Amino acid sequence: MIFRGLLISGLVLLTTSFDLQAKIYSSPILTEAQSLLVNQPERTLTITNSYLEQRRLSQPQDPSRVHLNGEADHSTRTPLNTVNALQIQAQALSLLQRPEKAITVIKKAEKTAFDNNLMFSVFESRILLAQFYWVNLSNSATALKMLNTLNIEMKQTQPINLSRQLQELKYKSMMLRALIESSIGKDSAAEKLFIKAKGYLVTFDDKDETINYQLTLGQHYLRHDHYDMALDRLLSGYWLAVENDDQPQIARANYELAQLFEERHVLDKALEHATQAGEFFERYKRTQELAKTLALIASIYEQQGRYNLALVHYFNALDQENQLKHDLRSASLRLNIARIYLHLCNYSKTEQYIVQARNLALQSGNEKIVAESQILQGQLELEKSELDDAITSLQAGLISASRIGATNLQLMGESILSEAFEKQNDYYNALLSQRRYEQLYAAKQKNATRSNTEVFKQQQKMMERSLKLEDMEREQFINKNALYKQQQISLTLIGVLVILLLLLWRRQHINKQLKQQLTKLTTDYYTHPRSGLRNLRMLNARLANSLQQSSANFEQWHLGEIINEPLSDRLRFALFEVSFLKRIYLEKGYQQGLAAEKEFGNYLQQQVLEPARIYHFSDAMFLYIEPNARLSCDPKQLAESMQLLIDNYTLPLNINNSLQIGMAEYPFLPRAYTAINDQELIDILLMAVDAGISLNDKQPGSHWVHICAIDAAPAASFVGDNIRRSCIEGIDKGLVKVRSSTNNEIIWNYDHNINNDIN
Repeated sequence: MIFRGLLISGLVLLTTSFDLQAKIYSSPILTEAQSLLVNQPERTLTITNSYLEQRRLSQPQDPSRVHLNGEADHSTRTPLNTVNALQIQAQALSLLQRPEKAITVIKKAEKTAFDNNLMFSVFESRILLAQFYWVNLSNSATALKMLNTLNIEMKQTQPINLSRQLQELKYKSMMLRALIESSIGKDSAAEKLFIKAKGYLVTFDDKDETINYQLTLGQHYLRHDHYDMALDRLLSGYWLAVENDDQPQIARANYELAQLFEERHVLDKALEHATQAGEFFERYKRTQELAKTLALIASIYEQQGRYNLALVHYFNALDQENQLKHDLRSASLRLNIARIYLHLCNYSKTEQYIVQARNLALQSGNEKIVAESQILQGQLELEKSELDDAITSLQAGLISASRIGATNLQLMGESILSEAFEKQNDYYNALLSQRRYEQLYAAKQKNATRSNTEVFKQQQKMMERSLKLEDMEREQFINKNALYKQQQISLTLIGVLVILLLLLWRRQHINKQLKQQLTKLTTDYYTHPRSGLRNLRMLNARLANSLQQSSANFEQWHLGEIINEPLSDRLRFALFEVSFLKRIYLEKGYQQGLAAEKEFGNYLQQQVLEPARIYHFSDAMFLYIEPNARLSCDPKQLAESMQLLIDNYTLPLNINNSLQIGMAEYPFLPRAYTAINDQELIDILLMAVDAGISLNDKQPGSHWVHICAIDAAPAASFVGDNIRRSCIEGIDKGLVKVRSSTNNEIIWNYDHNINNDIN
């Protein structure tokens, strides 16, 4: 993301919390102001202003009791409480994006503390001052310089008698320095500081600060793309916050986890965490964090292709950023909105928001947004087929992106530019752009590999340190009796594990045998016992599902859910009777009949190849099914193919080769794909075969009958419980066409005659 650094640094005031061990104030007013600081900084500012204005500063009678903060008189305030109030007020001003006023107030707090010899508060105020310079003014150099000076002063000055207070100051200073080093790209230096800070944290035994440390370290790893370690730290902080019911820290952890999952493209988890964070920020009206969360949610929706939801959240985020007067973030959001409109093919809106984003970026001098707007402009012009303008815009954007080293923008720009040159038939420049793209991508992958190697090394170092620490702790607490007990438990567990492994092995062996038996039974169940072909059970099991899928595809095409008509889903059916199989048992006996039928089945399996398939329908009848991708088909051609298939087998054996074939297509009704089901279609084929047999009685030899409905045949004509009667009625009305191998009139079976009561 373009402003990931800005988004992460927005939560820094939470990460550098100075509530170590829940800082205790003698005044309930200051306690209330501190508790409202994170969620309601405006209210905190009002409370501290009222406290400082309505109470006069008193001088303590006993300097040694200055830290006791006694305030029996509600009209006065002690110097220490005055400093505390000013510190809280400065932090509230910083959260409200008023850095100049915050710096003025914290300097006043420092001076008051120094005048009253409150050195702990002096150093604490200077840490806050360095924090404001970094967070609010983005001046990391000045902040680091202040922290360096502070460290020297803490070593030289000895006014702080309590070693714990000195440790707290060192911890705060080290954490802030680590955050600054991390933000300016000094990954290794920041990690060393975090490790040193953890040494001080162990002595505090403070749960709130432990949560803050885990989340801050996770944020650091996330910033530098160390995703595995980031996930470990962020989840640790999240569950600690849940255990403590610390709602602000839970919201912060949710936001960081959402960013992590979004970058790892685990979008469902990212959306879940981002939504939870957004609900908290909205409830407590934390506009700045809410704007960032809304933008993150919109980005997730955009990656999911849910553009309308993304657009709504981008607009909501833009409203929040406009209130905060963040021109840079507003420009970035406008580019995101333009990109969504481009996906939705709303070119006028796309152009409008690109121009707005570019103008804001030019005012603030942000070259990255300018470069991205030029590339997006080029993509828009490419969509509008304005190729010359598109190439100009893309080249300008690539120059800007190259100047600032924005690799992702360069990758996107080179890809679009290659496409523009290709559409312009300038294949030479298109190839050059593609090569530049491949070079940039290769470099990016190399950097990613190097980063993974560094992460592995860091993990190894951390594991080594962790193991050493565990060894030291184990030497302190483990004795001989505990070691003996551990050995006994280990032996017991190993024995149980061995038994479980044996049981699992036996279970696996039994399961394997059962699966083999089931496979054999399934094969036998769906195979004809004599021919070895797929039998009627397999036909009943597969045909209904096949026709349902075909019907569903046709409905999707008609509804516009798929673009191309699914011609490959059309099917042709041919049910044919092989007369010689009936006679072979009578003429040559049962054993030779079985052998001949098995040989014939093997022959059909070899000749009928995928995607066509053949089933042994009954004793001497076989069903042939093949895809029918062509809209028009010649039944005579299919009949001749079937006849040729039988002839190739019967002619060498000099046996009768006559066939009676019934043919039909699916869908049977061109205007109602689901009107005829699988059982009715088979009934139509049987009816056609029966007609072929009747033709054979008049004129011996092979015959075929093809039945199909006309294109305009209504589905209502075939509604009923007897499809044969419906077909005969359709033939009489001209709704069903009948073609056959002869011109002889077909006399339909008496059982199907419309003049008789079939029911």
